[in-house]
Order: sequence, then C-alpha cells, then structure tokens
Amino acid sequence: MRESETQLPMCAATFSTLVDHTQEPLWRFVRELVGEPEQARDVVQEVFIDAWKAAQRPSSPFTDDGDTAAMRRWIFRAGYHRAISVLRRRRVIAWESLDALSLKETSPTSTSTSFEDQVAESEALQTALATLTAEDVAAVLLSSVQGFTSAEIAQILGIRSEAAKKRLSRARQRLRDAYLAAEISASTHASNTERAPS
Repeated sequence: MRESETQLPMCAATFSTLVDHTQEPLWRFVRELVGEPEQARDVVQEVFIDAWKAAQRPSSPFTDDGDTAAMRRWIFRAGYHRAISVLRRRRVIAWESLDALSLKETSPTSTSTSFEDQVAESEALQTALATLTAEDVAAVLLSSVQGFTSAEIAQILGIRSEAAKKRLSRARQRLRDAYLAAEISASTHASNTERAPS
C-alpha cells in the first residue's frame, strides 16, 4: 500500500470531540424512536463503542482526516438501526419498569430544557408522533431536529434519495394532520371541562 493510501486511526481527542458534538442529539433522536430514556442511553453507548472500534481499524469514515458529516451520518444510521432492533425486540418481550416513581427524565449532559425539547415534549406532538411508524418518525426527526438533508436521510435509513423525499413529505403531512387532530381534541376537552358545573 502506498503512503498516500494509508489511513491513520482516529486519535482519542478527535473521537472525544465527535462524541461531545453528537452524543446529545443522537440520544434525543433515539429516545424519540424507542420512547425509553434508559434504552436510548444504552443504544447510544453501543453506537459509540462500535464507532470507536471502527475508528481504531481505521475504517471510513473514522480516520484522523475523515469527513465529520460522514461520521455524523454513520453514527445516526447506526443509532437508527439499533433503535429499530430495540422496537422489534419490544414486540417479542414485554419489559417491566423497575422504577417505583416516574421521575422526569433529563438529557445525559444537560439539565436545562431548550426550546426544541419543550416543543418535542408537548403532549399534542407526542400523541401525533405516536401515530407514525418508526421510519416516519426517524425521517421527520432527522430532518427537522437534526438538520439532515433528504440525501443524508436516505443514507441513514438505507433507502433511495427519492424514497426519502417522499417518506419525509408524507410523514410531515401525517404528522401535521395528527397534530391538528390532537390539538382540536385537547381544546374541545378543555372547553367541555370549563363548562362543566362545579
């Protein structure tokens, strides 16, 4: 192999920076897919273990001079596939929570709630997201929250670019319809509650 073709493994400092920039967005993405914060943390940990192993080989895109956007796509693709595996296992195995109390979950690296988190946590949006398939939720979150293009979403989901554009368009429309239906239902319930005699 010629010297110009030799790729160096990614150094620990570079990998640490990558983790710092992608850990929380990946956790939020996976949490929305699997619905369980602890399972999302487990998935994220497994993804970064796989990424570190790939970085030590070195294999593309995890090289010392690798493309950061390609690394980010690889990480989100791995997270997506692991989240789908969790959902498939969940259909087979019924998990029981060991927590007696339902504590409000926070992200692994931050205690402040950003505007995006507040929007994502709204009841109407959660109800609307629950009506979509995991693939549709992934497409919407990758685009709207993570800022990936439809071509990048296609790479992450393992589909053609045209299919990603269609899936994203249809998912957004279904989400919009479900969100509006949930909002109407909530406002109707609230106005009926206000009129009820005390």
